Amino acid sequence: MLARSLASGVAGLAACGIVLALAWQSGGYFPDATLRAGCVAFAVLAVLLVARPPAWTVSGPSLLALAALGTFAAWTGLSSRWSAMPDVALEDFQRDLVYAGLFGLALVAAGSGRYSRHLAWAVLGSAVAICVAGLTSRLYPGWFGATAQPDALAGYRLAYPLAYWNAFGALGAMAVVLAAGHAADPRSHPALRGLASAGAVVAGTAAYLSFSRGGWLGFFAGATVLLVLAAHRVQLLLTLAIAGGALALALLRLRGYDGLTQAAGAGAGQAAEGRAFAPFLLGAALAAGALQAVVASVVVPEHARASLAHGARRVAPWAAGVVLLAGAGGYVAFRVQAEGHAQAQLDAADRWVSRQWREFMRPATFSASGAQRLTSARGTRSDLYRVAIDGFEAHPLRGDGSGSFQVRFAHDRKVDEKVRDAHSLYLETLGELGLPGILALLAFVGSIVWAGVAGRRRAGALGRGQAAAVLAAVSVWIGHAMVDWDWQVPALTGTALVLAAALFPTGRPGRVKRRSRSAAAGTVLGARSQSRP
Repeated sequence: MLARSLASGVAGLAACGIVLALAWQSGGYFPDATLRAGCVAFAVLAVLLVARPPAWTVSGPSLLALAALGTFAAWTGLSSRWSAMPDVALEDFQRDLVYAGLFGLALVAAGSGRYSRHLAWAVLGSAVAICVAGLTSRLYPGWFGATAQPDALAGYRLAYPLAYWNAFGALGAMAVVLAAGHAADPRSHPALRGLASAGAVVAGTAAYLSFSRGGWLGFFAGATVLLVLAAHRVQLLLTLAIAGGALALALLRLRGYDGLTQAAGAGAGQAAEGRAFAPFLLGAALAAGALQAVVASVVVPEHARASLAHGARRVAPWAAGVVLLAGAGGYVAFRVQAEGHAQAQLDAADRWVSRQWREFMRPATFSASGAQRLTSARGTRSDLYRVAIDGFEAHPLRGDGSGSFQVRFAHDRKVDEKVRDAHSLYLETLGELGLPGILALLAFVGSIVWAGVAGRRRAGALGRGQAAAVLAAVSVWIGHAMVDWDWQVPALTGTALVLAAALFPTGRPGRVKRRSRSAAAGTVLGARSQSRP
């Protein structure tokens, strides 16, 4: 038992350590970082499998996911034969192998499911640590030097240490959703639930400073999944009220500091405002954590819970009737004013949606800055997606080859911008790797979703509440990868893959173990037969 625990612990530490190391190497974007990460991942995995072979058989869904990821990597490498950029295709192949190694390490870390909960908490701690480092670089710029300062391309969008603001925003959104789900899980210790709630406040503030529109999209996707699949909705609503209220107060206070949100290169002004805001943020996070821990510590007797549930079921129909009657009476009394206000709101919403669509469909190389970015769809995405689809239409069976998007875009673009990736994992895969590539990718993503839904329906390696939290956090990455190049940022995608490994069902005892038990039973029976006269 101790040896198996040690193997899972080493695998989990290695996986989280690799992700953290990649985060401080520009998110692992460059080939030398992925090369080192891949060597470490496969070396640790090989040593563990040789020194301590698993005493359990890996489950079928886990093997399917690993096979789909391996197939995707192999097809990426093979596409270098017809790619317009064969060197880039080989770099992509190298990065895909890193993902396979990380996912394999995470499966070993989860073991037969005994350590899945520990793995999920470890990933949450790693993600919050990255968010804390990024937030500290904004509040105390003198501590990190020039490496943490925004460049001309980033503007004032927080990107450190991943070097890409949208990836940082997506990682922060994952941390918020995962922390909220853990804080609402009654199986966890109240102190841990309090820490998770405090972490959600800090990670949410860091994610906001990235001013990433895709980050907000991923957050809403993950939050929706969490609300739909939550096993303890009352606990979740309390958690959202506690952590969400503290986060809202922090963001309202933050909007008053232009040196932290708008004025790039504010220098001493930024440092002064950072020193002024940091105690308020710390106080809000600690207050949320303490309140969450207190609420989690309240033990309601079973008979009291049953009485409350019974009373709620009896009162709910009457309360609904009163609300409906009050609403009907109010509508009759103020029908004209209500209809006029509602129509005005609908017209305003329709104009806003139409404006956003027009801005999205008219590609431009500039967009709003600061918080104004969050209310504008202006950018180059529509042109990128058009070119990616053109690549699939030109070669539907094999695609243009990995890395070829930048060549096709340089030839067919409508905007004067140099871009390497289609800013959508699925459309870029469709254009560069054709049907085989997109099918392998969808099989991998689909296996993760299946494992999460199955874990929510029946408790397995994770409890129902924690399975919902993990799947919701992974859904942030799945949704954000639709609109950005997350696959090229191993620190972000690696975090999602390590977390996803905790979702898969437990394995069965291995054959070696069963044979040893059979041999032991045979020895006992033989000894008994020899002892008979």
